Amino acid sequence: MKIYDTKIADLKRIRNNNRMNKLNNTHKFSSVETLLWDWNGTLLDDVDICITAMNKMLAGRDMATINSEFYYKNFTFPVIRYYEAMGWDFSVQNFNDISIEFMANYDALFYSSSLHQNTFKTLEFFKEQGYKQIVVSALEHNRLIESLSIHGLDHFFDASYGIENILGGGKIHLAKRMIEEQNLIPERTCMIGDTEHDLEVAQAIGTQCILVAHGHHTIERLQKLNVTVVNNFMELKEVLKKVSNFKV
Repeated sequence: MKIYDTKIADLKRIRNNNRMNKLNNTHKFSSVETLLWDWNGTLLDDVDICITAMNKMLAGRDMATINSEFYYKNFTFPVIRYYEAMGWDFSVQNFNDISIEFMANYDALFYSSSLHQNTFKTLEFFKEQGYKQIVVSALEHNRLIESLSIHGLDHFFDASYGIENILGGGKIHLAKRMIEEQNLIPERTCMIGDTEHDLEVAQAIGTQCILVAHGHHTIERLQKLNVTVVNNFMELKEVLKKVSNFKV
């Protein structure tokens, strides 16, 4: 069995290096009333368990396992492209069956994942400031609702939107439905995520966007995009503070 030699523990080193980067690539913002939060990678720190869950499947098939470097470089939406980069051949394997197996592995590891630093305080702060907060996730809807409840975050959100299956096809269609149902003003709404797909979602529905470089894409990858990138939630608050009258 082949294996990439960089260990999952390297993820911590990469993440720490990312947090040493200074805030840059900041764009002008107008007044924001609603925050659209991504879940996986943005609020939930689950990269480790995503790698572990996948490696269990790969090792069982004598396929090359992956490390954090490979993951950061190749993870994308729709996730089938990420699977193909690992060597999965869906002309002979069923993507739905593989997705079910991955989610079973992921669910078994879920309780070992944690929220990103200052997640609770950040959501609490913005709620106290009067922001409307909504989760828009590529996680299956029922799993999303359960996950938010387990971590004690559900009361911070006015609404939660997850996709209809476990295939990770993306959430642009979901965001379009959400913005109509919630009667939001796109120009006064900001998508907060951790991947290029979150920017694609924001562009599709006409909202502002901030990407936090502590999730599924590195700061180097995010800084190649035409978007504001921050390292953590403290920097996120500083960006929004410039266009908001925060209560003391």
